[in-house]
Amino acid sequence: MLNFTRQERIVIIFLVVTLGVGAVLRLVRNQRLENELTPNRFYEEEQQFKKITEQINSDSVLFVDKNIPTPDSMLLDPMPEVDATAVELVNLNTAGISELAELPGIGPAKAKRIRAYTDQHGPFKNKSDIILVKGIGEKIYTRLEGLVTTE
Repeated sequence: MLNFTRQERIVIIFLVVTLGVGAVLRLVRNQRLENELTPNRFYEEEQQFKKITEQINSDSVLFVDKNIPTPDSMLLDPMPEVDATAVELVNLNTAGISELAELPGIGPAKAKRIRAYTDQHGPFKNKSDIILVKGIGEKIYTRLEGLVTTE
């Protein structure tokens, strides 16, 4: 039924032998790779990862003998309210970056934005105009309202 020439038989035998040797080499290589992988290291790393995630997910993270509040615990009272009668009013138009940065909810970056805004658009007409500065919204303005002035 199948009549192959001598050359065709040699090619077929060569292909079968080559495929067989390739399959055996692949099995040996995979077995060697499995033996080289040490599962102990994986389990050690998994335990370290679990410890770190437990620390991160706890109420506070122990860092250099100090408890640092996590963002979740800060949500309850993110910034303390400041008594406006005890603090001198800060003029938004004339205050320096360091004075502005000390206001609640305003850090150095937002203080620079406030100063850049007044340099570009002129002085604030009302203290509520501070909302026009990028990063300052109603929440921050309500904290600042009694602490700032434009006069």
